[in-house]
Amino acid sequence: MSYPYLRALILIDAKALLDCLAIALDDGSARFAQAASQMHTLGSYDVEYETDNMMIEVVSPAEDEQEVDKELLPDRQDLVNIISSIIMSDSLVGSSSYHYGPRKQMTLLSIKAKHFFLDFLAKYLQLGVITAPKYLTGEVFIRLCNKKGSSENDILALLQALPRSSYELDEVLYTVERVRMTRGALFLHKVGVTKSLDRDDMADKCQHHFNRSIDCYLNDMEEDVKKGVFGYARKECAGGNVSMLRSVVLKRLPELVKLDAVHAAHLVGEIFIEEIDMILSSLQRIESGRVEYSFLHAIISGDLSKQDSVIAQELLANLTVDHHHSYLLLMTTFQPEIVYQYLSSNENYRLNDALKLCQERKITDASAYLLERMGDVSGALKLMLETLDTRMITLKNIIQHSIKSNNHHSSRSKVQSNVHQNDTAQKEIVRIKQILSAVLDLCERNKNDHLTSLDHERGPLLWFHVLDRLVNAKTLLSISKNTTELLSVELSTVLSELLLMTMQRMISNVSLFDLMHKITKDHAGSDLGEFREMLVSMLKTYSSELDVCSKAVDVMYYDIRCMAYEKKKLKVQGSFVQECPKDIPRQSFLDVGAGGQYEVKSPRSVVLDSHLFSVNNQAATHKSNAVSLLKQRRVSNRYQSRSGKRRRGGGTNINLMTSSECQFSPGRVDMNDFGLHRQVGALSEAQNVGGL
Repeated sequence: MSYPYLRALILIDAKALLDCLAIALDDGSARFAQAASQMHTLGSYDVEYETDNMMIEVVSPAEDEQEVDKELLPDRQDLVNIISSIIMSDSLVGSSSYHYGPRKQMTLLSIKAKHFFLDFLAKYLQLGVITAPKYLTGEVFIRLCNKKGSSENDILALLQALPRSSYELDEVLYTVERVRMTRGALFLHKVGVTKSLDRDDMADKCQHHFNRSIDCYLNDMEEDVKKGVFGYARKECAGGNVSMLRSVVLKRLPELVKLDAVHAAHLVGEIFIEEIDMILSSLQRIESGRVEYSFLHAIISGDLSKQDSVIAQELLANLTVDHHHSYLLLMTTFQPEIVYQYLSSNENYRLNDALKLCQERKITDASAYLLERMGDVSGALKLMLETLDTRMITLKNIIQHSIKSNNHHSSRSKVQSNVHQNDTAQKEIVRIKQILSAVLDLCERNKNDHLTSLDHERGPLLWFHVLDRLVNAKTLLSISKNTTELLSVELSTVLSELLLMTMQRMISNVSLFDLMHKITKDHAGSDLGEFREMLVSMLKTYSSELDVCSKAVDVMYYDIRCMAYEKKKLKVQGSFVQECPKDIPRQSFLDVGAGGQYEVKSPRSVVLDSHLFSVNNQAATHKSNAVSLLKQRRVSNRYQSRSGKRRRGGGTNINLMTSSECQFSPGRVDMNDFGLHRQVGALSEAQNVGGL
């Protein structure tokens, strides 16, 4: 019997033995001999599955090599092969092992040792340190699938690490699917599609793997993983010879639409744009048309445009008027509350057919809108106001029934709380507000039109008809003034909300004067009732807006003054020195002549008005010196003017001092004394024209 001591260690504690071996294999400083076993040994991936056997040829390192380098460890693959030949065979518990213990106990030890070894093997197969034949790799997958605490991520990690030729696809796939590990199965099915895609003799098998891949996506527990099916289908069906895969996608399209209609429409737009009519026909009878409606809604409603506007436009261009009518028909069945919104924002439907359909389904707001489009504005308004009255009566009955069923509540707060928690009443209030919103939309669209059935009244009076209808609703609902009945209080609250909603829309379409005149005229002999709070609120809002506008005007004028001052200041500063050179030495002076010419002089050669500038003044900048010279020159000209001296040509001297100089310079002189009003830097009417 070979390796008797190793067999004894395995039987004593296989886990401890393998842990010790793992320490050596994981040691980064350890050096291992090269593989002695070659292609046809147990550790080769190239051994065919049918030829796998337990025979192994192990060649130990040469004796002279061992003598040369005693720190060189045996090859890792050879070590694993030796342990595998002992543990994975029946020789571990043979007739010669009776002295280790009872046979039943030895069998249990052998099973445990096999499990420990397969766990050990899975780790190093994933690391790529060793290889194993296909049958042994299959045993590793069986162990991982049945091991308690093993996760699907462990299966995926091992599958991604192993080469495609290292395991038998169908057997590993059966093992993984048996324990319902969908992601591992998905990986293997994708491998099957890749291997059989370009082989005509394996078309059926390719379709099978592709179809099962879609199943794996749809059966996953996470929503994000499920939606990965769209990207996978798009990738696989984007090639040339993939008609068999496209047929699978078309068959599974209803399931994809139910998963995510927008992504399904995007997939159709990329791959099946020319088959849109056939696709819609195939979806018609599935779940009474709900799947078809979801698909069309994703395209027409604009949800697809948010994801890909180009594909959305292409799909819309391929939809006919019949498709839009089918969409409208399905909408009246599944989402009648959005029919009005769809009709008011689209025009791809036949007016007569749409009106007939909406009237049959009793969708009032949509029917009224279509009547308006056909020119019957009066009929549209009348229909919606009548429906509004009917809805208010229905709401009254619902609230009344709710109060009767809760007579034990005696206080107003309890009844109101009970009514607001009534789902039926809340849904009815939402419908009423929806109809009122449609009525107000109609008033906005026709505010400048005539109404033949309303005494040729113009647009603003449309709003007043709606307002009168809401005010008169108290009479319709038999709500008395100053009532304390619980039903009347609740209905009055709803009416106040509707009135507020109407007034808010009217403010931007009807002048405040007309609105106030209408209300005060109609209610001149009353205390304005429910209008009182709204009128006070409107007037306060109007006053606040006036204050805001007034403050805004003040701020604007302040900004204008500041900007004018800054502009003037810049002009005055710019008038002192023109075309001043920038590269003047620090200790030089700039002599500016009367005509604007300048000359750079050294400190020793500068004499101005018989006074020699001190050398200590050399620290001043060239611009400051130039300004000082100009000021003195202007002062000199000013005194010459006082003494009666004139310029050549008989004209009056032009004052060269700015407004700021006149106001703030020492020895300020009033320029009006000389009849001189023009100042450099201050814009005014043209003066001294022709005098020079």
